[in-house]
Amino acid sequence: MKQRILTAAGVLALGGWLAACDDFLSGPGLDTDPNRPSQATIAQLYQGVQVNSFVWFTGDLARVASMWNQLMAGTGRQQQTRDLYEVTEVDFDFDFSRIYTGGGLIDLREIQRLAGESGDRTYAGIAKVWEAYKIGMAASLWGDIPYSEAVGENPKPVLDDQAAVYAAVQTLLNNAIADLQAAAGAGPGVLDQVYGGDRTKWIQAANTLKARFYMHWVEAQLAGGASATRAATACGGNCLTAARTAALSGISSAANDMRTFHTTTAGEQNLWFQFMNIARQGDIAAGERLVELLKDRSDPRLEEYFAPVGSGQYIGAPPGTELTASQLNPAGRGAADFRQPLVTYAENQLILAEANYRLGAEGTALTHLNNARTSEGLAALGALTGPALLTEIALEKYIALFQNIEAWNDHKRLCEPALTPAAGAAVLPGRLFYGEDERNTNPNIPSPGSITDRNDNDPNPCPVPPGDS
Repeated sequence: MKQRILTAAGVLALGGWLAACDDFLSGPGLDTDPNRPSQATIAQLYQGVQVNSFVWFTGDLARVASMWNQLMAGTGRQQQTRDLYEVTEVDFDFDFSRIYTGGGLIDLREIQRLAGESGDRTYAGIAKVWEAYKIGMAASLWGDIPYSEAVGENPKPVLDDQAAVYAAVQTLLNNAIADLQAAAGAGPGVLDQVYGGDRTKWIQAANTLKARFYMHWVEAQLAGGASATRAATACGGNCLTAARTAALSGISSAANDMRTFHTTTAGEQNLWFQFMNIARQGDIAAGERLVELLKDRSDPRLEEYFAPVGSGQYIGAPPGTELTASQLNPAGRGAADFRQPLVTYAENQLILAEANYRLGAEGTALTHLNNARTSEGLAALGALTGPALLTEIALEKYIALFQNIEAWNDHKRLCEPALTPAAGAAVLPGRLFYGEDERNTNPNIPSPGSITDRNDNDPNPCPVPPGDS
């Protein structure tokens, strides 16, 4: 496992969001070279964590997940082939490494160490939420991952079982909540570009993440057998009841959504804006399945998400098709300073909707579904019961989590809407390859040919729609 503590210079290279250095002509500056820092401060480390996280959650991984989930489509060059599932280990080298290196797990652990020394449980709690968020999502994408031995002296850490990683993440989130409730220490304050150091909002986000990760194992638990045993390990019991309990303390309003932070300054823009307007114009566009679904539902989010093409029509592209299709709305989701939603009130309400439905409380489920809809400016639905209610919950989540990696995790569970795999493929992708660099340095990483197509928490591939086989 490659390890690196992010220096002050590294933080500046990642984001450019740090304040100017103190005057080096006084104090410690007389004894140390300010241009060659030997130890990053907790503030510098936290800045690196934020930048790393914004890139990891809304950059390449989000684009791949959105294409494979047919929310977007690869319409040019590399993205066109990736949308046809033509990927290798090299495609994910950068993102796999970023889980652990500068701005990742190593720096998060250092923040927690420094916070422990100073008694700042606010800083420690926020760092633990970030760690749990990234590690939980990494386990959802790769399955078994290095975690228990990922930070330390072992250069060849073992891969922990996916269910054990999820269980550890839940424990970490519980510890984070306890730290934040203790209200000890100032924390990052305004340096925190998500919540400005607001403990209440971080606690709510932590609870919604707990609920999200419990829901990742619902299908495995319902499948029975060994899958159910793994799910019970990951959830500490019944995944549905655990998810409902956590979500009841989750994000309480859209104003408390966990979002990235961006400006119109070069290098600080929304990652989707940078990719689609600067780096790779025309390589990715609206997905046909999402556009047609929004049209069929007369959903106003069609105009919020996308811009019409020259003919004034909203057009989505099929997977991997070179086609002039709608781009992101430059005044909405495609704006340079748009703050991408990571964990939201709408998701929390839809978790409550699904959990209540599956636990037999359909009336409560409909209430939470309508809470999510009205928060997005949609009208509440009338009487809706049975499988049609679950389908509507799943469709609403598919739309509401647009551009979010989590939309792919949900689709792997719920298989709504029905998606036809890209041309030539029998099934939709179910997981990512490990990075090649990591496999070359760590013999515990399996080769691509020796891993299964799906992770333990997603035991069953989605069926191909009738007539498409």
